[in-house]
Amino acid sequence: MRSAMNRTATGPTTRPSGRKDRRRTNPQQPTLFDSPLPPAPPGVYLTNVYRLRVPPTPDGLREALNVDYLRASGFEAVARQVANAPALLVHGTVPRLRADWCDVLAGLTGQEVDLGYSSGGGALFLAVDERAYALAYGTLGRFMVEHEVIDPTFGMSFAVRALLPSEIRQVRRRVVGTSGRVDRSLVPSGQPIRMYGIDKWGEIVGQVCGRTDNPRLTVCRRTGKPTRVEGGDALRVHLCVEPDGLLADLREIERVCQQESPLADLEFITQIRPVAPSDPRVSGLVATLDQWLGLADPPTLGVAVPGDLVADIEHVGSYRIQVPKSGQRATLAAELDLAAILAHTGRALDGDRWTGLRNGKVTLFADAGGTEEMVSTRASRWITAEVAVGASHLMLHEDAWYEIGDRHREFLRQEIAEILARSSDIVLPPWTPDLADEDAYNRAASSRYPRLVLLDKKLLRTAQHRRGIEACDLLGPDGELIHVKRGSSSAPLSHLFAQGITSVDALRYEKDARTRLIEVVRQQPNGRDLGRDFRPRKVVYAIALGAGRAVTADSLFTFAQVALYRAMKTLRSEGVEVEVVGIPPA
Repeated sequence: MRSAMNRTATGPTTRPSGRKDRRRTNPQQPTLFDSPLPPAPPGVYLTNVYRLRVPPTPDGLREALNVDYLRASGFEAVARQVANAPALLVHGTVPRLRADWCDVLAGLTGQEVDLGYSSGGGALFLAVDERAYALAYGTLGRFMVEHEVIDPTFGMSFAVRALLPSEIRQVRRRVVGTSGRVDRSLVPSGQPIRMYGIDKWGEIVGQVCGRTDNPRLTVCRRTGKPTRVEGGDALRVHLCVEPDGLLADLREIERVCQQESPLADLEFITQIRPVAPSDPRVSGLVATLDQWLGLADPPTLGVAVPGDLVADIEHVGSYRIQVPKSGQRATLAAELDLAAILAHTGRALDGDRWTGLRNGKVTLFADAGGTEEMVSTRASRWITAEVAVGASHLMLHEDAWYEIGDRHREFLRQEIAEILARSSDIVLPPWTPDLADEDAYNRAASSRYPRLVLLDKKLLRTAQHRRGIEACDLLGPDGELIHVKRGSSSAPLSHLFAQGITSVDALRYEKDARTRLIEVVRQQPNGRDLGRDFRPRKVVYAIALGAGRAVTADSLFTFAQVALYRAMKTLRSEGVEVEVVGIPPA
């Protein structure tokens, strides 16, 4: 029984003949079940497939080898052929003589524990027609492929064209911005993509899993059922284990990517387009990035976990950061944040900062002491940034630049226009030239309109916020939290919108924040009693743009639009209304 099961999983089998019907009068008479049966499709194996940006030649395949990793591990690439297609085969194991937890168990129990282990893997590099691929197996297979030459659009390109739209089972998405937040959602039975509540502007879908029903793929012919597919940087799918069948599967996958259109429900995922290295904007983007890396508090810059390392992060005990031409030795950190990376760029010369990160490394270790190495990646892959170039919105993600598609931008513009079109009962005075800053403006507004309570710089210090937060700049007559900002760039407006979220969260869920607000409001010259049951019901963002411009979807900065849209969604989910009013010029 066990051997039969193994044959089913890995190789071709022959179906047994049907039973003989003993009631027949002529046993030699053939029946339907006695007819010769065609052989079952060959076996399949779940495989990680990378499409490579190298020439589909033997020399091109060698460009895709992670030479440093192979050399350090003692692995060699051997030239082979698969159904007459040029190929390179790499495989091997990395032994660990002693696991780092042995000392822990020995210390706890007094019993000596001395165990080691080995990790293994392999990779098959193939040139098929006009494309080059790498098939990775085992724990180490993916590390044998040079990340620089992987086509990051491949797995997703197939998935958005091939998945059954009602059976999306898992989605991984990253929030646009500098927080680096990555969310994974799993529904084992599958559901339409719209049920995952993806923010089509504010999030990038980096991985999508589901099922495809393509009878041209070996696995679907073999089982007669849809098969599971996972698309991201790589494509994870069952491929044929026989040479000719493997090449046929790869050709069908490529045909789908080139000839099929994205499914209507998944088309929005394709709106994030890679920017080619030859794009004339890239040199300016790199110069801007290099300048930001020299600042103590750079704008719209952050750290995010590379997508292929998300599953490894929970096992990391420490990180080693090593950046050439930084004036700093390699450092070992328990956590990897922006400050840890900026410590290796702040003292570098202009032009050397970004280059240094691209040549530098972040090494992940399984232990706090930095001895159990897991994997190394370029330091630049951890940096995320947002840069506006004219009317374009570009984002740095895993060492590559992406431009947000026009449809995404139009969707955002429409959403912002709807927010700005809502009328408000809040009326604020003009921002006259004699009012030098926000402090002066807020004081003038509360003096002119006695029903506005001045709360600017009145910090609420709570157990959650020991340094204090501002509930708002002005409290409206009906308890509106009014946040005021004069904006000359995206950063201060983005901070304004985030401030609204923070204050609402504190006042709704922290009793000491509400208590302190009630006390502060009562003590002000225009103060009043809010009542113990006070909860914020409305947030008003009051904005003054430079040169007397009106606040519109066209005049509001692109990054500020993203931040406003997120704030609106977050506050609405809490039952809080959001209004935006423009502060008129003098």
